[in-house]
Amino acid sequence: MLIWNPLKKNAKKLQAEFDNTGKELKKLNSDIKEINERIKEREEVLKERARAMQKTSNSNAYLDVILGSENFSDLVNRVSAVNQLVDSDKSILDDQKNDEEALKTKQNDVKKKQEAQRVAIHKFEAEQNKIEAQKAEKEAVVAQLAADQASAEKDKASLVSERDKQAAAAKERARLLAAAAAPTAGVEENNNSSEAASPAASSATSERTSSASTANASSNNSASSASSNQNSNAGNASSPSNSSNSSSNVQPSGSGYSAMISAARAQLGKPYSLGATGPSAFDCSGFTSYAFRAAGISLPRTSGGQYAAAQKVSASQAKPGDLVFFNYGSGIAHVGIYVGGGQMINAQNDGVKYDNISSGYWAKYLVGYGRVANF
Repeated sequence: MLIWNPLKKNAKKLQAEFDNTGKELKKLNSDIKEINERIKEREEVLKERARAMQKTSNSNAYLDVILGSENFSDLVNRVSAVNQLVDSDKSILDDQKNDEEALKTKQNDVKKKQEAQRVAIHKFEAEQNKIEAQKAEKEAVVAQLAADQASAEKDKASLVSERDKQAAAAKERARLLAAAAAPTAGVEENNNSSEAASPAASSATSERTSSASTANASSNNSASSASSNQNSNAGNASSPSNSSNSSSNVQPSGSGYSAMISAARAQLGKPYSLGATGPSAFDCSGFTSYAFRAAGISLPRTSGGQYAAAQKVSASQAKPGDLVFFNYGSGIAHVGIYVGGGQMINAQNDGVKYDNISSGYWAKYLVGYGRVANF
């Protein structure tokens, strides 16, 4: 468990940075909206000025205003008014230019912050996958050690049992040897009595022995036949089980894809959150796991685990329902669901949305495709 503590600390820190960046992006987008509104208002003013100029296109409108003055005082006023109009036009144009530059700068800031956020999230995901792999390796080592210890205990118990059996057998042999070496009274008398027995008794004994042998042979043959039949029946009964094992990987029906993609689309617009598995928020692998669970398919929790579990397919073989994986240079860092046409549906720092993977940002980090179900 200690191995996860640093990761949890990093997750909290990254989530706090993610939230702050989200607020900054919201403010930037609000500023961009205001700038766009100012630009549109000025464009309307400039259009009105342009239309007015077109109506007097055969003459210089400002010159006409000045020459139309009735006296010197009127001339001064008209010149001043024209200057104000010229200055106003210049101010509008300057403001328009400044706002357009500010708009471009803020839009670039948004892109940079979004990309930095993506990189941070994907690096975290890659680190999470790495730590999970280390944890799995350690668990495998512990399991192997436990198995080795159990095997050693079993071998030890077997050796002790064998030693006890050998000791008991040696003790029994010693007892039999001691019994054979002891003097036995009356043995000779018994031998003489046996020799004096009548031939008829000997014959009867022989017949009884022969009958018993015949009965035993018949019984053994019957038991052998029954055992053979039972083994044959047992062999026949095991055949369906073997057949069943050879086709244990049952693929989902055609309705599986519909269930999965419907569940995925229903999450569009929901926010991204580190470690979230839904239904109110998701991280990338939490989203794919959630969608596939709707089709009765269980996926590993992380993008790295899902990559390891998937059957790799080429871009030409990829089809809707396959997983698509991304790498920032330190292991699998992101996963989405391929929907065809160079598009995927995924949970990223902008939330659950469709993204283009054939060009632009995601195309740079594309690793490949993986199949976890034959829809």
